[in-house]
Amino acid sequence: MEINENEVGLVVSAKRYLIALEGLPSAKINNILRDEDGNKALVISLEKDHVKALMLDSVFKKPGDRFFLRGSEKIFSFGDHLFGRIINALGKSIDGKGGFPENNTSLELNVIASGISSREEIKDQFLTGLTFVDVLFPLGMGQRQLVFGPPRSGKTSFLKDAVINQKDTDTVCIYAAIGKSLDAVGRIASSIFEKNGGKNTIVLGALSSDLPSLISIAPSVAFSIAEHFSKQGKNVLLILDDLSTHAKYVREIALLEERLPGRESYPGDMFYQHAHLMERSGHFNDKYGGGSITLLPVLEIGIKSSTDLIPTNIMSATDGHFSFSSALRAQGHYPSISVEQSVTRVGSHTQTILQRQLANRVLVLLSEYERQKEYSQFGSQVSSRTQKILHQGSLLKELLRQNPFDEVLSNVQIMLLSLAFIPFLLDKEEVFLDKYKKILIESLREDPNFNDTRKLAKEEISLDEFIKHIETKTEILEKICQ
Repeated sequence: MEINENEVGLVVSAKRYLIALEGLPSAKINNILRDEDGNKALVISLEKDHVKALMLDSVFKKPGDRFFLRGSEKIFSFGDHLFGRIINALGKSIDGKGGFPENNTSLELNVIASGISSREEIKDQFLTGLTFVDVLFPLGMGQRQLVFGPPRSGKTSFLKDAVINQKDTDTVCIYAAIGKSLDAVGRIASSIFEKNGGKNTIVLGALSSDLPSLISIAPSVAFSIAEHFSKQGKNVLLILDDLSTHAKYVREIALLEERLPGRESYPGDMFYQHAHLMERSGHFNDKYGGGSITLLPVLEIGIKSSTDLIPTNIMSATDGHFSFSSALRAQGHYPSISVEQSVTRVGSHTQTILQRQLANRVLVLLSEYERQKEYSQFGSQVSSRTQKILHQGSLLKELLRQNPFDEVLSNVQIMLLSLAFIPFLLDKEEVFLDKYKKILIESLREDPNFNDTRKLAKEEISLDEFIKHIETKTEILEKICQ
C-alpha cells in the first residue's frame, strides 16, 4: 500500500516509546503509523491538538520525525504455515526459520466478543490426558480456566503436557509466552515441538527484551490467531502465560501516559481489559464457524498475593481455577494441583454419569483421607475404619500421581481409579503400585481381555455397576501383576 503523503504526523514530544504527534486528522484508535524507515507505531489516544502513539519497533524517536498513516494495513500472515513456528506479537518469525507468505490480516485490538447468539452450550470435554484433571476437575471445550501458583510450582509442565497431549487430535494449540526471555520461550517451544512435531502448535513469544507496547498487545494478537482457526470450525487451546506479567507492562504504559492510577497503581480499566479478553473464548455455533476456544490464562503469584487486584479480577472472569502448589511439587505430586483450592464450574457438565460419580467418590475419599491423616498425627489410637480410609486414600494418591509427558486415555483413567474400590488393590500395599502401576496402565489400555471394560467405561452407567464389572477381572489383574 502506498503511503498517503497527505496524512503526515510530526513528532512533537517523545517519552521513551510513547510519542505525541501533530497532524494525522484521519487517525483512529489502533491505527498503525509508519515512519520513513518503516518502523511502526500504534495510535492509542486522540487528544484535542495531538495524537498519542506507542512505538512497536525498538527505536526511539525525537521531535520533528515524520510518521505516515496507512489505514487498516495488513501486517500478519495467518494460516497453517504458522504451525511449528515461534512468532512475535507482530507476526514475525523469531525462530530463525525464515519468513511467511504474504500478509493477509490487519491488526485488530479491543475486538468486541461475539454475543450470546453466537454461543453454543459447552457439552464436549477437553481432555488433557492427565487423570487428576480429566476426572476430578474436568475442562469443557470453550471453558476459561485460570491456572495460578507461585514460581516453580509445576504450572509450565502442566501447560506443556496439555498441549503435547493434543498431538493425536485436530485441536489447534497456541502458547503465548508473555514477558519471558528468548531462551525460556525457546525451551517451551522445543519441548513441545519435540513431542508433537509442532504439527498443530504455534508459539507466540512476547519477549522481555521487547518494548512494553509490543508485550501489551500480545494477548489480543494471540486471540486473533485463535479466532482465525475457530472460525474454520476448529477447536483451539489458547494459553496466555502469564497475565500478571502482562498487567505490569500495561501499568507501566498507563503511568507513562500519566493516566490517573487506580488500585495498586493499575489503570482504572484493568478489569475491563482482561475481562474483555476472557469473553472472546467459548464454544461457537455454526453461524460463527462452529469451533471453540478453550482458554488457560496463567498467573504467577504467591499465596499471600492471591487476593490482589489481578488474581481476583481474572478469577471473577473465568469458569474456575487450578491452584498449583510448590509444596505438592516438592513432594513429587504431578500435576501439583491443590484439591482444596481448585474448582471447575463448567467441565463436570461435559462428563458421563460414570465420570461424575467416580469424581465425587474420589473427592470425598481424599477429603476424608486428609482429615484422618491430620488427626492420626496426634498419636491417638487409630480405628480400623480410619486405617482403611488412610490406606485407600494413599492408594488413590498414588493412582493420581502421573509423570510429565505420560498421557493416560480417558477410559483408562476411569478403569485405573476404579481399582481403588475393589479388593484386588485394597489388599495390596502402596509399594505394589510403585512396581506395577505402569504395567497396569499399559494392560488396561491394550490388553484384549479389557476390550469390554474399555467400551463400558465410555457408556452412561453407574459407578457401582462399573465396579462390579471390573471386579470380575480380578483374576486377569492378578496374573498381569505376577
